Amino acid sequence: MFVPPMIGLVLVAVVAAVLARLQRAGRLPRNGAVGVRTRRTQRSDAAWAAGQAAAARHLVGLAAVGAAGALGLLVVQLAGAVEALGHAVVLGSYGVVIVVALLARRAADRAADAVAD
Repeated sequence: MFVPPMIGLVLVAVVAAVLARLQRAGRLPRNGAVGVRTRRTQRSDAAWAAGQAAAARHLVGLAAVGAAGALGLLVVQLAGAVEALGHAVVLGSYGVVIVVALLARRAADRAADAVAD
């Protein structure tokens, strides 16, 4: 049964989509709780804004990966496919989530570095 990882992927998709929307709109103030929070992006308000804007497109991709992974798991579950296929979907989905999150961090840090203090 792949319900817990499916729920996790749905949560990844929803959180990433909401953050991307807030980042694109410039409505995510510098804070200690949400956003791409690195030493570089928290250096100043300008660095924060630049970093969040740069990371937003990656978070849209992250939301798509989460949704696609959850949908893939649902199909595997409903089709009664081999359990190994479900494990492959879980590992593949979460692996791509990690890679895209790291790309978002890199983009945010680069954009923050480009901003003068």
